[in-house]
Amino acid sequence: MDSCKIMDADAHMCEPPELWAERLDRRFRDRAPRFVRNFKGQKGEFFVIDERNNMRVAGVFAAGKTFDEKFLESGLDSALPGGWDPSARLKDMELDGVECAVLYTTFGFSLFRIEEPEFQLACFRAYNDWLADFVSYAPNRFAGLGLISLYDPNAGAEELARCRKIGLKGALIWAAPPDDRPYHFPVYDRLWAAAQEHEMPLSLHLGTARRDTLAETDRGLFYTRAVARTLDVQNTILTIIFGGVLERFPRLQIVSAENDIGWVPFLMERADKYYRRWKQGYTIQLSLKPSEYFARQVYATFIDDPEGLRTYNHFPAGRDNFMWSTDYPHQAATWPHSREVVERDFQALPEDDRRKIIRENMARLYRFAL
Repeated sequence: MDSCKIMDADAHMCEPPELWAERLDRRFRDRAPRFVRNFKGQKGEFFVIDERNNMRVAGVFAAGKTFDEKFLESGLDSALPGGWDPSARLKDMELDGVECAVLYTTFGFSLFRIEEPEFQLACFRAYNDWLADFVSYAPNRFAGLGLISLYDPNAGAEELARCRKIGLKGALIWAAPPDDRPYHFPVYDRLWAAAQEHEMPLSLHLGTARRDTLAETDRGLFYTRAVARTLDVQNTILTIIFGGVLERFPRLQIVSAENDIGWVPFLMERADKYYRRWKQGYTIQLSLKPSEYFARQVYATFIDDPEGLRTYNHFPAGRDNFMWSTDYPHQAATWPHSREVVERDFQALPEDDRRKIIRENMARLYRFAL
């Protein structure tokens, strides 16, 4: 395949310990999320919001490391500085053959579980400001994605517009909103309108469901939840399609992030089937088939999905909607061997499709020059 550089559709930050302690609104600073060694007797370092809401940090910087029980006890002192230092990040990208990167949070994922609206909004704003400073170092290489609190969707729309103003290129929202207020409810319409107006793709990233957690104390449930997280995003995508969100906002762009792609042909075929069979009896106001909305407005990132690469062309728009990522610096990361991984995993794809999936689709969505 050709040697063009990669455009990474889903890389991550490794936020520095002082971010929230220094930047959080003073009203909440004494409650700032913090890093704690051996939290509740568990060996290792943890990002702690409160007694129930915490996450182990070791997997955050496991790129290029041996991920075993001993490594789980590691702390941020073992992390790659590219997680918070833009100069170091550019060096790591160059080593890996990555030209541009979309930057997702890491510790911010757990902030989506905060149930106090004002505190969540303050934590998100502190992160968004820090990320804007980071991407300003090389705005032609980084696409930063802000965090949007949706307890008050109107305030969320305002924060999304502010994120665009300070140099970010998209944002994350709950992968699954509260059960009593799904995304097709009109209360979110101002958010969708703002995202459409400001050309800010909204990401549904694995791990941002409102009550999402991976409790290590029950390893069976830990693995079950890790595998089943993708269902949150699939359910949300179906809701915004069948609920008419993409019909009403035809330029809104949604991203399924780190949820693989092999499920897309199956899910869209099933969605089209039920719409075809039931639309005359159970009428809904859609002018397109569900798969056509997905093709027009939904994108999906993946890292390691052999089945997806074998079947991506079963969904005709897949070559234009799927985007590969390195997951730097997380445990699943291909760094510093991404070029070799792309050469191996994409060898059976036509050259045009390879180029689209590892480069051109991401550039188009996030407005990078090719």
